[in-house]
Amino acid sequence: MENASPTARPNPLARLVAPYRGLGGSLWSMFFATMINRFGDFVGAFLALYLSRILKLDAVRTGTTISLVFAASMVGSLLSGRIADAVGRKRALLICQGSAAAVNMAMSFLYGFEWAPLLIVAGSLFRGGARPLIGAVLTDLAPAGKRKEVFGIQYWSINVGVAVGPLVAAFLFDRSLPWLFRGDALSTFASVALIARGVKMPAAATASTSLERHDERGAMAAFVARPILIAFAGLAFLSSLSYCQTGFGLPLRVSEAFAEGGPRFMGYLMSLNAVLVIVLSIPLARLLRSRTPLACMAYSGGFYVVGFGLLAFPLGKAGFVASTAVWTIGEIVSSINMGVFLAKHSPANWRASFQSFMGVFYSAGWTVGPLVAGPLVRGAGMPALWTATAALCALWAAGAVAVDGWDRRIAPER
Repeated sequence: MENASPTARPNPLARLVAPYRGLGGSLWSMFFATMINRFGDFVGAFLALYLSRILKLDAVRTGTTISLVFAASMVGSLLSGRIADAVGRKRALLICQGSAAAVNMAMSFLYGFEWAPLLIVAGSLFRGGARPLIGAVLTDLAPAGKRKEVFGIQYWSINVGVAVGPLVAAFLFDRSLPWLFRGDALSTFASVALIARGVKMPAAATASTSLERHDERGAMAAFVARPILIAFAGLAFLSSLSYCQTGFGLPLRVSEAFAEGGPRFMGYLMSLNAVLVIVLSIPLARLLRSRTPLACMAYSGGFYVVGFGLLAFPLGKAGFVASTAVWTIGEIVSSINMGVFLAKHSPANWRASFQSFMGVFYSAGWTVGPLVAGPLVRGAGMPALWTATAALCALWAAGAVAVDGWDRRIAPER
């Protein structure tokens, strides 16, 4: 056999994974903890069905309850960042995730009571508090120049868990509802243990660019002093307002189309979403690596317009699959880039706080979305909801193009 040429190019798979080497044990512990946690994120995807089918709430009351859940998440997000920047980001993350797990464990015994959704609201306070802290921890741990890779592999890890989790959740929803909550709690406790043992935080947060230098003003003053972040927050709110329909409008749309088979088919669609993310995230990240985060956000909006717009029409199972595939590509393109933009514009000493502020806008979209969608569905029907959602996506995609031009002028570093 001839020896390989010393100048031979590495095979395509090696080139694809090369940027993800050398990230370090702490980051990989975070990735695996995320995978475990999101595998057991059983309650979120089936919350609308739990409220409507088990507790017999109508569309408006279901939407109001889900809005309260995300309002609590918004409050938790706002509070946790400032606390984490003061006492330590890892410590605050462990407290938030452990508390959320404890609430879900209690729900496994109390799920049948009419007031049980109040516990879900309480758990959302802690779950919402954990989310921005994850972004801050990842930014602290990410090697210089590797942020796109770090946020991309974190997003990939989420969906490795989600690929199987919804199928298990659908099985539990039909056969053993207490274990829907109990399994969520146990996976979160396992995630907490892995982060506690495997993640070693740096002694001090470091700045990668001039935009990340320490800002001695208060966190809110520093945030408001960056108007491009206010514009980005508006885009994040509109994006969240539209994407939240995958958690509220889509389960109702599937249930309307397939009746008793709705929960199981919804589980299939969520698993399809996750499998596509697993298969496509790394190739899309490599393909778009040279594009700015906000350019990618604009591309994402285009895919959402098509994917969500399809849901305004009568569809069979193949149509739902096609719709899910298209909006999933939009989700991938957005999710692997938005955290990079925020990290680039955040002072190193206020990373958790800035993540929290942005989490408020993201949660606000999930809070307002069901409140608007419930009455819209009741008054005008499902087609009106999905037509409006597609139009909203077109609006924020155009806004992303405008803010991207602004960002290129003031911050040419990617």
